[in-house]
Amino acid sequence: MKIKILICSLLVAFGFLSCSKEYDCDDLQISPAFINFPPSDIDTIILRKYRQNDSYQTLIDTFKVINGYSGQYYTSNDTTTVFVSNGKNGIKAGFDWLIFIPAKNKTIFISEIMSEKKTGTCGSGIFSMDKFGCTCTNDIFSVKKDNQIIDFSSPNTARDFIFIQN
Repeated sequence: MKIKILICSLLVAFGFLSCSKEYDCDDLQISPAFINFPPSDIDTIILRKYRQNDSYQTLIDTFKVINGYSGQYYTSNDTTTVFVSNGKNGIKAGFDWLIFIPAKNKTIFISEIMSEKKTGTCGSGIFSMDKFGCTCTNDIFSVKKDNQIIDFSSPNTARDFIFIQN
């Protein structure tokens, strides 16, 4: 009798210790890629985050992106790609965005970001194999840049980059 209780107790305890939880996958960040811009023109860019599908009426937040401070700039040939260091502030689905280049007085409108909404599961118990965290990412299907649709599923489109020509 005591052995049965002990075995049942161990099974219940093991069940709790190896539980898994469901979580929402992260949205992928879209990086602007500036073509033929001199470094001085894009040393600072401004991102403005708006409520989605609100015609840019409800501003939620504004971020200044500066190379080495709040963004990482990667240049290859004539193109500089900007990645926002703070993942919360990067261009992601669920909002409309405005990219402003002060040196050029140029504005780019980003809207209708279409992405998947996956969930993942992650073990949370002490016997879980997910000791170093669990991650999954939602893919982006399309976006509108200045009212022009960019289809990321097209084989000729670079995934997760919005190209901005000088």
